[in-house]
Amino acid sequence: MSVHQLKIGDIECAVLHEGESDLIANNLAARYPDVSQAQIEAALAGHKPAGSLNLPFISSGGTWILVDVGFGATGGPTAGNTESALNSIGIKLADVDIVFLSHFHGDHIAGLVADEGPMEFPKARFVTTQAEWDEWIGRWSASDAPGDQKNLERFTSLRDRFSFVSAGEEIAPGVTVVDLKGHTQGHAGLLLESGGDRLLHVVDLLHQPFQFAHTDWHFSFDSDPALAVETRRRILKRCAAEGILTLFYHMPFPGLGRVSEEDGVFRWNPAA
Repeated sequence: MSVHQLKIGDIECAVLHEGESDLIANNLAARYPDVSQAQIEAALAGHKPAGSLNLPFISSGGTWILVDVGFGATGGPTAGNTESALNSIGIKLADVDIVFLSHFHGDHIAGLVADEGPMEFPKARFVTTQAEWDEWIGRWSASDAPGDQKNLERFTSLRDRFSFVSAGEEIAPGVTVVDLKGHTQGHAGLLLESGGDRLLHVVDLLHQPFQFAHTDWHFSFDSDPALAVETRRRILKRCAAEGILTLFYHMPFPGLGRVSEEDGVFRWNPAA
């Protein structure tokens, strides 16, 4: 089981390898609708597309936080390892205090709505942004698709356990919500700060390494493509300027590294 453990000052953190997503890594020409297959192949330059699912587990001030839940039982043979990864470091689902949902795309929430039975977090509260809740409850309510109706039923059944936060709010000591909207209307990450150390989890700010150099290549699931590009550039510039350790949900496991910028072009430098 792949788990990468690290400390940010007094905050303990583990990146869980939930698995790999074919949806992210395959058929890239369809995932980037404004880019040709030739451009994508040139940008990949022989490298394998990224498709990792990297979930942080955070322990700060006695609060245990799981960020997103991944595919759960829907993951198939290449994903669905959230619970077993937690168990490998001695954590049970019943131990989790907060499930922070960065946004409501399937590879982040499917474990809560699986046909085979949702992952159970008996004492956890679910935390997200109001904008994210509103976007997806609205979408699912307007859809007749069985999957959307299942999502609607499951999430409305959990409504009393949801809390809504805004950018700048602290959900545990040294763990602050960061605005990443664009990929979805309420897309949000977390900044961990303790003892002079920092880690910025930027979730789905981008999906493939070539987007560092091509920040205007938006992903097909972006709710607001123009805003997603604007947010991507703003956050990457901050990461580069501040030299901050950064975590991406879909970069090769464990998704940790630093962003640099030269002549207006960003580059990803994976952590050793």
